[in-house]
Order: sequence, then structure tokens, then C-alpha cells
Amino acid sequence: MRYTPGMERFPPCPAVLKRIEPVARDTLVYTFDLERPIPFRAGQFVNMTVPTARPRPERSYSVFSDPGEPGALQLCIKLLEGGAASEMLRAATVGDAFTFRGPMGVFTLAADDAPVTLIATGTGIAPYHAMLSEHGRLHAAGAAPARRFRLFFGVRDEGDLFLTDTLQRWKRELPDFDYRVCLSRPSPAWREPAGRVTAALAETLPTDAPPVGHFYLCGNGPMIEETKALLLERGADRKQIHYEKYY
Repeated sequence: MRYTPGMERFPPCPAVLKRIEPVARDTLVYTFDLERPIPFRAGQFVNMTVPTARPRPERSYSVFSDPGEPGALQLCIKLLEGGAASEMLRAATVGDAFTFRGPMGVFTLAADDAPVTLIATGTGIAPYHAMLSEHGRLHAAGAAPARRFRLFFGVRDEGDLFLTDTLQRWKRELPDFDYRVCLSRPSPAWREPAGRVTAALAETLPTDAPPVGHFYLCGNGPMIEETKALLLERGADRKQIHYEKYY
């Protein structure tokens, strides 16, 4: 679980579970109505109270939803066998009461117009969904300039893949967005290139100059360490690399 010093200052916010949407194998989007808005920045996370969790009765989740709707909260969660939060959510039904605290974290978009490369594994795509949903909404309203986004989204196989319709819509609607889906262990029926996100990213990095822009890494720890090493080896500055590690 991620811990932010001083997080105790965030008072509990009651919520009611409004909708449960399965999106992939063991992965669901949960929508909650909050008793009061939790204004947050895209990329931040909230803590959910999990009474049976030890040693600390909370679990942290990146916010999946657009910050333009702070009264509603969406979380994209992969349920793990035997996990305290996963078992609680697996048994949850619409109308159940939950408690959240937040927002927390600094994994947010840099306030400049430099190109952005987003690398995610699994539900690590959640903060990017918030970022790109907000950017698309603001750009459509004329409130955000065009900005280059490239997304590398890695999952194990077709059963873990989700958000494909949303990615295609963003490619149509955003002025400079592109993405690549990376399946590390696809079935024989998969017709696209296979491999890991780090290898796919490596193919796009210049070999004669340092990488340009900001690089955001979110997901499992090994992917983050491998991608950080790749970027530094290719000449990136550590200040260009931002990451949120899921344990």
C-alpha cells in the first residue's frame, strides 16, 4: 500500500457503491457516490477503508474517473485471490457503504506542453484514464492546447485486456494521441505484435539523442525498474521519469 506522510489529515468520506462493471478477467470498475466531493488531480489516489486489512486497515487505489466529476468516484481494480480488499469487493453489492480518504499523491501531469509517454501494466492504466479523460474534455471545450500523448498498455493475454474501445475513441478525437497494446503471452489467435511494454517502448526511443518529454510509469514493480533503467541508459534525465508503483 502507498503511504503519504501526513495522510491522517484527510477526514473520512462516506460513499455508496452505485455500479459494478466487469471489464476484463478479475478486473472491474466500481463507481461510488460520495457524500461530499473529493476534488482531486488526475493521477492522484484515494485510500479505501478495509476493516480486515492488516497491519493498516486501508488500501490505496488510483482514481480512474475524470476529475471533472468529483462527486462520483471510479476505481479500476483487479481482484486478487485472498486479498482483504479484493474479498471485500468481490462480496460487495450495489448500495453497500464504503469510506474513503484523500486525495493523495503527486503522480500528476507536468504543467508544461512537453510530449508525454505513458507506460502501464494492468490496472496501472487507471491514472492515465483520468488524465486523458480530463484532457479530452478540456480540449473539446477549447480550454486545453493540443499535447502529444503516447500510451503503451501491457497485459498478459486477451483475457486481461480492456479499454480498447476507449483507446480507439481517443485516437479519433484527440489531436495527437496514439497507443500500442502489448500482450506478453497472447493466444495463437492474437494477430498483433506480442511482447512487453518495455521492449515496445525501446523500439520508439532515439538511439542518437536523449529521449524528449515526460515519461510516466505505472503498474508492477519489475516493469517500472526495467523501464527506468532503459530510459536512463538512453540518456533521459531522472526528472523526466515519474512513476507510481503497484505492489
